[in-house]
Amino acid sequence: MNMRLFQEIFELNQAFELVIEGLKRMEKVTLFPPDVPRETRAEVVLVQVDFNRQFFDQFHEVFEKDEGWACEFTDACREKRIDPDDAYLEIRRREEMRKKKGLPPRVTLMSDWDMGDERRYDEDQAERRKQTAKKRRKKGRKQQTKADKGAKPATTETGIAPKQEENSNQ
Repeated sequence: MNMRLFQEIFELNQAFELVIEGLKRMEKVTLFPPDVPRETRAEVVLVQVDFNRQFFDQFHEVFEKDEGWACEFTDACREKRIDPDDAYLEIRRREEMRKKKGLPPRVTLMSDWDMGDERRYDEDQAERRKQTAKKRRKKGRKQQTKADKGAKPATTETGIAPKQEENSNQ
């Protein structure tokens, strides 16, 4: 939220307070009937309250939008930081606690489970994809060079090759 805006609201409320204090002092002056400054002070207080109410209603809407964005962003950041293997470790810890209490297991964990197996599998797959792509490129180059070397000149229906244009020899 813009701090300058809050500063402006603060200063406006200070100005309202100065007007209200001035009207209180005017009630003591005999120049005016006491009801006139009192009614005017009441109107100023109502204007101040109404203005602040409208401002803070708008502020509440902006605050809720900011809060929604901040919550979504924080959740997304938290998801990125959480290690998926932590869930398995937490389940293992809880199952050990159940075992100590003599309760039956709710989940069966693989005894040879390794936290790095998925990561290694993903790395292996990526390496295989790279090697396959290399082979395809290499094979494509070989086929292209064979086609270029073994290309025969085009012939007509009579079996005679057409004359090559002079521009192609240059």
